[in-house]
Amino acid sequence: MTERWRYLDLDRQGPYENGATMPVLVRSVAEHGEPIAQTSVWGQTHLNVGWFDDVDATLDLDRCADLGVEVIRRQVYGGGTAFYGAECAAMWGFMLPKTDERYADLDALVARFQPILLDALAAIGLGEVTFEGSSDLRWHGRKLGALTAQDIVVCNSVGGFLNLAKPDIDLYLQVVRIPDDKFKDKAVKDMREYVCTAEEVAGHPVSYEDFRDALVAALDRAGITLDRTGLTEGEQYGLSKVSAKLGTPDALRRVSGDRFAARVAEAHPDARVGFGNHKGRKLCRAGVAVAPDATIVDAMMAGDMHVGTPDVIDRVAAALVGAAA
Repeated sequence: MTERWRYLDLDRQGPYENGATMPVLVRSVAEHGEPIAQTSVWGQTHLNVGWFDDVDATLDLDRCADLGVEVIRRQVYGGGTAFYGAECAAMWGFMLPKTDERYADLDALVARFQPILLDALAAIGLGEVTFEGSSDLRWHGRKLGALTAQDIVVCNSVGGFLNLAKPDIDLYLQVVRIPDDKFKDKAVKDMREYVCTAEEVAGHPVSYEDFRDALVAALDRAGITLDRTGLTEGEQYGLSKVSAKLGTPDALRRVSGDRFAARVAEAHPDARVGFGNHKGRKLCRAGVAVAPDATIVDAMMAGDMHVGTPDVIDRVAAALVGAAA
């Protein structure tokens, strides 16, 4: 049976505009029960911090400010801290109502949309690309993009990105902090070599428009018809409200090891603070404050995982308080 979805071609977007678009569209899906597909391409170079990531463990924010590199934390979506160059990465997202049983199971959604995405990639010369790990699109061990599925409370989301062209990796390496275990499970260890692009794989430039049209066609072949629309007046208003909140220090430092340590120093001056990382399928990070009697008096959790609901790691951290260290 053919499905009909609303479709928005959002074209070139800056980080604040993009970060505000997703919450607004998610609200529309919840209100109207209609799936929405969107595609876009980054129009501005910036760093994009995952919802659960410890920003101080992954970036030197002072250096970012010195170099004039914008940093934003994406809203509710997990994953790691990513560096996006202008015109260098295409994005897509499918926001799907949980009330429809076809979209209720995240694992089933991944299984359904992986082959559709691979079909789209094959149409633009990327037929050698495969899925590896939990979500990565890779070519000979090098990362080309990703596709993830996540419960974002009011709906389920499937989406990802595709590297079209090489960003300024040298600029990225001036500001990034890479945890020791980040590349433990990867065949390619050097960041310059780990990231690859559609242009490298295909042997010719691949534009946003090439990818967009291939994805729309692949969805159509899979029985999903897209009705192209624009943002409604209400969505435009919501976009302006959310954008204003994204650039605040509180938004960026929502998960911050430095803030955690400062909070502990003020509230529990006798406690010792420590951090540790564990690499499973994704990198997880924990910070704990231990009192002299070996009781955990405060804790934080972080990482580049994709989990739901968006407050889940905060609840895990809260549950650690009072436990014996």
